[in-house]
Amino acid sequence: MFARSTSLAAARARLLGEGCESLSDRDLLLLLIGAERPRQVQAAEEILAEAGGAAGLGRVPCHVLMQPGRLGKTQALRLLAAAELGRRLLSPPPPAGRAITSPEEVAEFARARLSDLDRETIHALLLDGRNRPLLWLKVADGSWNACPADPKRLFSACLLHRSPAVILVHNHPSGDPTPSRDDVELTSRMVRAGALLGVRVLDHLVVGREGYRSLARENLLC
Repeated sequence: MFARSTSLAAARARLLGEGCESLSDRDLLLLLIGAERPRQVQAAEEILAEAGGAAGLGRVPCHVLMQPGRLGKTQALRLLAAAELGRRLLSPPPPAGRAITSPEEVAEFARARLSDLDRETIHALLLDGRNRPLLWLKVADGSWNACPADPKRLFSACLLHRSPAVILVHNHPSGDPTPSRDDVELTSRMVRAGALLGVRVLDHLVVGREGYRSLARENLLC
């Protein structure tokens, strides 16, 4: 169990003397937001408790962080940016020079990036002619249980980057990756639109905390 620093100055001194590994989640958060006043320290402790620890900080909505008596806009944005940066460091995209040969290669990366989000988002991995990654692209943002997507944004990017193939990915905030009827219909629209432009939709992965499902493996690409 880490000893608890009582102030920002103590956290700074410990970081300089003993390194980041010696700091508690609380101390790291104080350093990140620059909490010098007692009310800021209390707010940081409340946020950390509500998030269930450091791992949950990136799931706290910005408007909750910025509630009266909590964090300022700059502090809230800094915290969310740091959480996203940490997620990306732990889940780098598939190497650009290596061909994608199985859904697992994309699903592992996508689950780390998307499973903890509180809303549905649709992303796409653009591939070259040898199925090597070109670009990880956000296609659409949605709500907690739906995410409408316009094929125009996806296929405009495919044409711009000369990508002849793409893998769709989206998350289910519920944790259950079972494809819905809307997921299947979205896939069908994307496959048909891609065929008109010479872009193949190779798969559509649905990811969640409980795992992932591949619509290609389940013969739902149509």
